[in-house]
Parts: sequence; C-alpha cells; structure tokens
Amino acid sequence: DDLLYRLSNSTGNLLDDGELIGVLAATKATEEEITEKLAITSETRIKITEACEEYRAVAARATEMYFLISNFAAVNAMY
Repeated sequence: DDLLYRLSNSTGNLLDDGELIGVLAATKATEEEITEKLAITSETRIKITEACEEYRAVAARATEMYFLISNFAAVNAMY
C-alpha cells in the first residue's frame, strides 16, 4: 500500500525520491523472498506427491483385502 501511495503522490522525477527508492528496494527484496519460498514449496509438493505414489499400490491392495474379508461372512457364517 505504501508503494502505491508514494507512486500516486510522487511529483517530479521518481528517481529523485529517496523514500520511494527505498520502498521499491524493500518490495523487490520481498518479491525475491516470496519467489524463493515458492520454489521450495514446489519442490516439497513434488516430494510429497512422489511419497504418496509409493503407497498407492499398497492402499489398493489393502482395499481389496478389506472388501474380500468383509464379504467372507456371505460365504460362511464363521467369518
């Protein structure tokens, strides 16, 4: 908000406004920090997806086993 306010109320040459240059520098630093964190987040998301895919086959097999065992009662009352 401060950046937009300073840009809209600036008079004369923008490069002569030291406070505006400081705000722009702070905004650039924040943007670089956010870009870095987005890259880390993207890498983390890929790792999580890979980990989930490793367990997908196990989950499918466990689902099959659960429904097979739950249907045993239909075959014989002892189950």
